[in-house]
Amino acid sequence: MTSQQSALTDFSALERGQQITLRHHTGNQFSGVLEDRADDASVVWIRLDDGAGRRLFHHEDGYVVGG
Repeated sequence: MTSQQSALTDFSALERGQQITLRHHTGNQFSGVLEDRADDASVVWIRLDDGAGRRLFHHEDGYVVGG
């Protein structure tokens, strides 16, 4: 993983209630509102758009934060 990817997968700058999109190199993409974040920023819970439920993402899952 490059240092640029590490910075992008650092969830510590994200805030509860923030609208975010997480993208994976395989083309998978998830958008929604950040509901919660672990104190160490290792995981985030996202309430997905369009009523698609809630999903947990770990910083090592390979997703990067996009706009």
